[in-house]
Amino acid sequence: MDTSTAMQIRPMQLRETSRDELRAANALNFTKYLSCLHQTNGMRAPAVELFVQRFDPSYGANQLKAWQDKGLLELNTKALTAPGTTTDATWAKPLVGIESWAGGFLEVAHSRSLLGRIPGLQQIPFNAKVPFQSGDANYVWLAEGAPTPVSKLSFTDGITLSPTKALGVVVLTDELVKLSNAGTTPAMQKALTNGLNAFVDRSFLDPASTAIAGVRPGSVTSTAPAPLTGTADVVASTAALIDAFYTARPTALAPVLITGGRYAATLRRPANSFGLEVITSAAALNHIIILDPEAVFYADGGLEVQYSREAALDMSDTPTSPATTIVSLWQHDLVGFRVLRFASFGAAPDAVMYTVMP
Repeated sequence: MDTSTAMQIRPMQLRETSRDELRAANALNFTKYLSCLHQTNGMRAPAVELFVQRFDPSYGANQLKAWQDKGLLELNTKALTAPGTTTDATWAKPLVGIESWAGGFLEVAHSRSLLGRIPGLQQIPFNAKVPFQSGDANYVWLAEGAPTPVSKLSFTDGITLSPTKALGVVVLTDELVKLSNAGTTPAMQKALTNGLNAFVDRSFLDPASTAIAGVRPGSVTSTAPAPLTGTADVVASTAALIDAFYTARPTALAPVLITGGRYAATLRRPANSFGLEVITSAAALNHIIILDPEAVFYADGGLEVQYSREAALDMSDTPTSPATTIVSLWQHDLVGFRVLRFASFGAAPDAVMYTVMP
C-alpha cells in the first residue's frame, strides 16, 4: 500500500511594495546606518560591514553590500573629533544610495509635520516669487467671425520664500544609538524627528512667531486679520469663524480647520460637522484656525543630520554665557545628534483666519 503523502504546491504569492512601505523602510535603514557610523567613528567601510552583520539578511544590507562590491564607496575618513554629516562631500555623501535612504527619512519626518499633513499646501522653490492672482481673464461667448476680445489676468504682489533653517541638538544614550534591542530603531528615528517637527509646526501656526529677515519665517497666522474671540460654545465659535473666512475669501474651495485635540473632538462629532477636514495639532494652542491650502505656500530644502560623541554641551533649553551646565558626551556615554531642517512658509492675504478660544 502506498503510504506516501501527497503534497500540493502552490505558486508563491508576491506582493508589490507600496511607496509608503518603501519610504518607511528607507527611513529605518538611514537610522540604522547612522547607528553603524556612530559605532565605527564615522568610517564608512566598517559601518557597511557592521550593518551587514547586524541586519543581514535584509534588503538594506543587500543594498549596501552590493554598492561596496561594485566599488561605489568612497573610503576616505575624517578625523574622529570632526562631526560627520550626510551632506558633507567627503563623508556620507559619496556613498551612493544613502541619499535615497535620507530622502525616505525626510519624507517620514515631513509626513508627520503639518507641512505634510495639510492636504493641498502649495510647495514652491526658495527665492522664487509667486504672484497672487487677483482677477480672472475676461471670457465671453463669441459668434462665428466676430473679433476676439483681449483681456489680461490681474496680479498683486506675490510671495517669495527665503531659505531659513530650524535646528536642535538631540542627546541620546549610547545604548539607544547602538540599536541593541528590538524596537529601538523606530524609537531613535522618532527622537531625531519629533522635536524638530513640533518646533516647525509651532512656528507655522503661532501668531507670536513673527518673521525675522534671514533668521525665521513668520507664521501663517502672524499676518492674518485680527483674530475672532471665541466663547465656550465651540461649535458656534467655529461657525462664526467659517462665515468670516468665506466673507473675506468666497472662492476658497477646500479650506481646512486646525485645532488642538480638545476642540477637534467636538468638531468631529457628526452633529457638529461643517463638512471641512479637521486636523489636530498641539501647535494650534488655544486657537481654532481655518486656512485655504491653495493660498498657503511652503519651501522644503531637506534635512541634515550631524553627530558627535566628543562634544561638551550646555544641557539647557535656555543656555547662558558663560555656560553653567556643561556636560561631556564622552564622559557620560552619550551621543549628540544635530538635526537641521531647511524650510520656510507664508500665505496670501485672507488665506488664514483664526479664533482665540477661552
